[in-house]
Amino acid sequence: TALRAIRACLEKEKDIAVRAQCAGALGNIDSELAEQLALQGTHDEDKLVRVQAVASLGSFRSAATVEALKMLVNDKSTSIKNTALVSLGRTGSIEAMAVLVESLAQSSNREQALVSLQALALLSNPDTAEAIRKVYTQSSDEEIKRYALVAMANTRAHGSESHFLDALSSEDSETRILGLTVLRNFGGPGEVPAIIERAIIESNDLFLKDSDQLLLNPTGTIVKLQLLNEYLKTIIRLNPGSGEPLYARSSIPKLIPRTSSAHLKIAQGFYETRWQSLYGLGYTGTDKAGEIIKAALTDSDARIRAVATRSLGVLENPGHIDSVQTMLFDEVAEVRWIAARVLGRLNATNSIDALIEMLNDTSAQVRLESVLSLGYLNAQTAKQKLSKLAEDDPDQRVREAAVFAASLIE
Repeated sequence: TALRAIRACLEKEKDIAVRAQCAGALGNIDSELAEQLALQGTHDEDKLVRVQAVASLGSFRSAATVEALKMLVNDKSTSIKNTALVSLGRTGSIEAMAVLVESLAQSSNREQALVSLQALALLSNPDTAEAIRKVYTQSSDEEIKRYALVAMANTRAHGSESHFLDALSSEDSETRILGLTVLRNFGGPGEVPAIIERAIIESNDLFLKDSDQLLLNPTGTIVKLQLLNEYLKTIIRLNPGSGEPLYARSSIPKLIPRTSSAHLKIAQGFYETRWQSLYGLGYTGTDKAGEIIKAALTDSDARIRAVATRSLGVLENPGHIDSVQTMLFDEVAEVRWIAARVLGRLNATNSIDALIEMLNDTSAQVRLESVLSLGYLNAQTAKQKLSKLAEDDPDQRVREAAVFAASLIE
């Protein structure tokens, strides 16, 4: 029915904009007739309709479509030519590779280079990596470099990692952030030492300067904080246990007066770096990390207390059980339920009485996590209380968890 309506629209509608919308909708319909109508639309008398028809062809994979698109990349109209390049990339066809690589190599202007790189990113063929690397290394245009980084990453070809690291030395902050994003998704542990070294150098000012100095250039400080957060995310993703020197420094609280929107952004940036650092410290497994994390348990921000409690659980050091148990009585429910979960993870049998007390908590999530931990701890003294919860707790999840926990207790 939809296809018949689109066909009628293309044949009878007089409004060019409406006909163009109909041509663009063909790519959403997986049928031979839709493909045929899109091919016919590339010969329409109106260019706007032709452009949308060419865009729709990217959804199809037949030899006829690929051949048509290869012809259309030579169209006199720049908009049709560029749309055909992108559609060729979307087809994923091996035959498209040579056309797109040639288009990139022969780019006579910036726009064609960007479109060719966009198409190659969509094609995602490892055999195009060398051509993309060449453009990346030779271009001085930061936007072209960013497009090339994405295209290189999408090829997943070995040998591009050095270029991803090279992006971290760019003077353009957007390029550096993109380089980190690419490394986070396509890099490996081998790149982490260089990433950490770069992060420490770039973030020095954030921790060597006092708050007043940082506020003199709020825009620059905000950018540095954004970059530091990207560095932290990347290290945590690739090799979280290796970042202790950076985590330790970045977890230090920084007092920022919240007197303007820029100051609020800076304060938020420092909060994010603290959160990421405390999260990462949990994976380092060191005594020093444990001390840094425990110091954050008394922070005024509940989100910091929550992530610190979680990280003590990740450290899996029984010596931190008492510190975690104190967090059962935090004023914020999120901190309490994380503490309840962590105590089960730490096999904290000495905390069974405290966990039983938490079964009366007003938060269903706190009760649920306490119930589960009691089950994992084989808490014999909790059986009667669990049976009661299984019958009359107002939250179904808690009732079901109580039944499960009771089944674990021998």
